[in-house]
Amino acid sequence: MKRLRQRTVEPVLCSLVEYNGLRKINVRGKAGAHKVMLMAATAFNLKKYMKFTTKSTLSQAIALRVEW
Repeated sequence: MKRLRQRTVEPVLCSLVEYNGLRKINVRGKAGAHKVMLMAATAFNLKKYMKFTTKSTLSQAIALRVEW
């Protein structure tokens, strides 16, 4: 069970702590901490989604372009 967790959960938590700024959460209360964690997880999943759906950097930029 521990090996399964090390393969699936730990790399995700490590990247959230290291790259998404979850080493310290600067909000008050459980609701605020939940919002911060939810946004970090959403950013992680969006990054993963963009990595596997688009083929090149140019297509990623076009996919994220906002029409004014």
